[in-house]
Amino acid sequence: MIELKAATRPRADAMAMFFDSSGRVGRIGFLLKIGALILILAAYDTVARGEVHVLTGWLVDWPLFFSAACVLSQRLHDRGRAGWWGAPILLAFCQAWPHPHGALGLAAAALTGLSGLWLGVMPGERRFNRYGPPTPGL
Repeated sequence: MIELKAATRPRADAMAMFFDSSGRVGRIGFLLKIGALILILAAYDTVARGEVHVLTGWLVDWPLFFSAACVLSQRLHDRGRAGWWGAPILLAFCQAWPHPHGALGLAAAALTGLSGLWLGVMPGERRFNRYGPPTPGL
């Protein structure tokens, strides 16, 4: 029984990495996770075009959206903010992806870029906060 739990632990940690909004994540972990999600989205958008994208997009887009919300929430927790602040960032990203159109699209792209810069560069709180202990390293 103990060996079974040990064997399933890495999978549970991998799932929690993208599907759990609790806790905190540092800058490097955030950039790696968000980069992986954007890479998956870009690869899917490149491969699935036209009717295929319309028929299968919801199978890919919604889990990626949820994972991005969880990762953003963890990073915002590390900065001492509530995870709900990730909602405007995600909405701006959806408006700007893959190509911003018009003034609203450009404003959304600017908000996404500034938010990514703020979350990727600024360090997290160095003390224990209401979301958990500080993340080690960067």
